[in-house]
Amino acid sequence: MTHGKGKDFKKLPPVDPENLTSTHLQLLLFETERVWAYAQELLEIYAKSNETSDKRRAMSRIRRAQSWGTRLLQQCTVLFESSKLQPSYFLEVVTYELLVKGRFQRIREEFDTGVESLSVARSMLDELAANASTSHDQAIATVFIDEVAPEIRHCAHSLGHKRAYDIDSIVKEVAPRNRQKLVPQYEKIVAGMKEDRYKTAKGGKDTQQMLRNLEWEGEVVPLRNPELVDAFLKIEVASEKLEEKASVQTGKNDASTSQRHTKSRRKVAAFDGILQALSDAETIARKLSEAKRLAGSGGLESSSGGGTGPVTRDIHFVHSFTTYQLLTRRTQRDLLLIEALVSDNSGPEKASNAAAPEDPRVNPAVVKIYDTILQNLNQMRTLTVVDESTDVAAATEARIAYIRAARCLYMAHTYVSLKRYAEAVSLTQTAQIRIREARFQLSLLSTQETAPENRYFPLGEKEIAELENKITKEATKMKVDWFAHSGGATGENATFKKPLFYDIAFNSIEDPLEKIQKRAGRKVSKPAAAPVINQQAAKAQVDDTTTAPEPVNEAPRPSMLGGLLGGWWGRR
Repeated sequence: MTHGKGKDFKKLPPVDPENLTSTHLQLLLFETERVWAYAQELLEIYAKSNETSDKRRAMSRIRRAQSWGTRLLQQCTVLFESSKLQPSYFLEVVTYELLVKGRFQRIREEFDTGVESLSVARSMLDELAANASTSHDQAIATVFIDEVAPEIRHCAHSLGHKRAYDIDSIVKEVAPRNRQKLVPQYEKIVAGMKEDRYKTAKGGKDTQQMLRNLEWEGEVVPLRNPELVDAFLKIEVASEKLEEKASVQTGKNDASTSQRHTKSRRKVAAFDGILQALSDAETIARKLSEAKRLAGSGGLESSSGGGTGPVTRDIHFVHSFTTYQLLTRRTQRDLLLIEALVSDNSGPEKASNAAAPEDPRVNPAVVKIYDTILQNLNQMRTLTVVDESTDVAAATEARIAYIRAARCLYMAHTYVSLKRYAEAVSLTQTAQIRIREARFQLSLLSTQETAPENRYFPLGEKEIAELENKITKEATKMKVDWFAHSGGATGENATFKKPLFYDIAFNSIEDPLEKIQKRAGRKVSKPAAAPVINQQAAKAQVDDTTTAPEPVNEAPRPSMLGGLLGGWWGRR
């Protein structure tokens, strides 16, 4: 850049501090980043060629980047002293300049000064993360903390530090001794930043931009990427809206069918926002996980970018956690859709009009939705977060068995509508097996209370017992209908045929139902008494009307022996 028409470089005149804007600062920042990126490319070339000329070119570019960074810090210092720049922004610029300087010193193998600059920059990043007004700013500071940790470790190891792996202790030891030397206005900057943070918190500003802690089995799930933090902020907002709609709709008690249908549709449609936000978050987490896997830096991360604190979850765990949340919300939506379909098919209007046939499309639709739920639960079972937790895995297996039992029940209803009772009864028996499997999986849980990870689908002994009773009643009804239809025969052309001698018992003996009802303790209605008739008067009346019978000539009765022998000679 010659800043003129000729080939000679003409230095730009300094900008008046009163005319400085954010555009001038951005130009200096972009120049620093451009030169630094080019220097990294030259260092890669030097690592392959091992030519000293490539190293000299790379070092000259790094000096140029440091020069641009120093100019940026000088102009920001002028703005800060004139109270035109906020303390938090000025602290970010100072930290950036220290990072560029410390990395340049590390490349030049000046490890003593390099560890000082990097340690002070790391302590200032800790202050930025602790006093961030939004979760996005906090995540940005965390990203820089993770990047500077290996460089501090390298410098400490090169200096022969005994505990070079303990980044936190090195920063606490080195940073306080060199703060005032490297950043003369450190105390003033931190005090002004804390004061601004206090005013922001007191005024209630940016409260919605702070993400609540995400937990998994009592442990905090760290989000160390700004894009992922923004995605989870959208998820949090969508979740709050969903809870508000659910509470409002639960408080209403609609009586008409149209209002109830509208209410069900609104409940299902309320999941669209949170499912979209979770899908976006899952896409971001998957890309970050794939990028880390390709970079070969898989594994667990330290609690603060290289410290000795407890090992926290890595990006692969965050991706698995995000996928689990997405699948749970999908399952909730599908269960709500099934509830709406079943309630519409068996509502109060349907119960009052029992003669009306059921909609044959409902049961196949419910079975398809159950297939989707099973797909979600099976995918959930293969996730790392579920596989590593015994209780969550057992709870997921119990829900899979429960859904399979319910699916068998509605599949049996579908076969009943087609008059295929044998398959329907067989499916109810399979459902009973799934019920026992679900009850066994629940017995493996360490506690009977529903964990926060499983609240999306409440399942206990009560729900299992209700489904079991329903399956038993439906199975009995199906058997009765099957016997009434074809007498228990199987086959497509099976028709009802009464068994042999079906009515012979009622023709020969008296119906004992009255005695059975008495033994059962039920009230037996006595039959109406027959009118009393005077037998003598009736007999006299019959004698008066009847006449004597005329004599009949009877044929002689043959002997028994003659009847037997006569048949041999053809006599009848």
